[in-house]
Amino acid sequence: MLKITATEYDEIDIGDWLVSINGQPIEDMIDYQFYSADEELALVIQKVDGSQIELEYDAFRHGPPELEFEPDPIKRCKNKCVFCFIHQLPKGLRKSLYVKDEDYRLSFMHGNYVTLTNLEESDFERILSLRMSPLYVSVHTTDEVLRRRMLGRSNLPELMPQIQRLVESEIELHTQIVVCPGLNDGAALESTIADLAEFYPALRSVAIVPVGLTAHRKRLPKLFPVTAALAREILEQCAAIQQNYLSKFESRFVYPADEFFLLADQPIPAQNYYEDFPQVENGVGMLRQLISARKLPPMNLRKTLRATIVTGTLAEQILTRVLADKLRDVPNFEISVVPVVNRLMGKSVTVSGLLGGKDIYTALKKFANLGEIVFLPPNCLNPDNLFLDDWTPQMLEKKLGVPVVPGCYSIHKTFMPILRRFV
Repeated sequence: MLKITATEYDEIDIGDWLVSINGQPIEDMIDYQFYSADEELALVIQKVDGSQIELEYDAFRHGPPELEFEPDPIKRCKNKCVFCFIHQLPKGLRKSLYVKDEDYRLSFMHGNYVTLTNLEESDFERILSLRMSPLYVSVHTTDEVLRRRMLGRSNLPELMPQIQRLVESEIELHTQIVVCPGLNDGAALESTIADLAEFYPALRSVAIVPVGLTAHRKRLPKLFPVTAALAREILEQCAAIQQNYLSKFESRFVYPADEFFLLADQPIPAQNYYEDFPQVENGVGMLRQLISARKLPPMNLRKTLRATIVTGTLAEQILTRVLADKLRDVPNFEISVVPVVNRLMGKSVTVSGLLGGKDIYTALKKFANLGEIVFLPPNCLNPDNLFLDDWTPQMLEKKLGVPVVPGCYSIHKTFMPILRRFV
């Protein structure tokens, strides 16, 4: 049942429960979205006092029911992965950041990666009956001995039969391999990719992602970062594998994350390299989309406008080059790209999405003139507008004395709203 937290109907009160739709029990939001898609709905509501009422609703005429519900409890992860990022977080952050999810529903709805290690038979049956596709699966290795070592558990269900069952039922899968040097790279990586390719095309893509290591790995297994030299090796390895699958599948199938190209100081591949960008949200092809974006149109501003762009240290150089190209037809728009050293997680964490508000303030307060506005990276705030360290853009504005706004992945959506005010 789903607990109702907001309603537009006189017959329904906050605190009531949605029991079923058209005779189908409602367990969570997946059920609600699936069964409320019918045109005629019979809703069974359980009142706070335990009594039940049935309401007829015409969704064809009135659209989806105007109800809001208490969030579904998250299915937790029981793995102890040697590279788990949550185990590497500093102390003192908000509690929600330490929650490890392993929830196939979040994989379906939001693209979260799951290892499939906590699926019961009822979960499989539900995935298949409700056609929950696509799903996003963290594989890391198909060698079960190595997999148990990497996931930190000895009692894991075997992965390959699970994948086989899903693809046979035409559930589309996208997978990722987090590369941990000395564990699942080299021959192990090649073997894993070959095993996964047996399930193509239902298993549509494999993202290769470098392990992320913070400065807070006390009493955790010894791991090594992906170096520039190893990044080059992995790119060469993936290039050879891709050529094989291009001739076999007419798809590259395997896609290294943007981070490898930056670490190796190699150019970001062309647009067609990423085909239909199946894993862009996983940092695979995101920079190519930025590079390929249209330039801003020629504009004559009434006065010179200055802006500061915040980023992580890894993307500073490429972001500076790209923005200089995209903004060159707006001569009176001056930007400064400021790389922020991540002291919250450690200097080895160089991506912009893991920056805290305090570190951004520390980097920006040194500048006498930040311009008229500061743009944040588009992925460093949660839905509640909080940084990892609970700072907010409003706190930064107060301390810096200049407007602070989150940017977008689109250059046009980021800059055009403010530029139009100065034309």
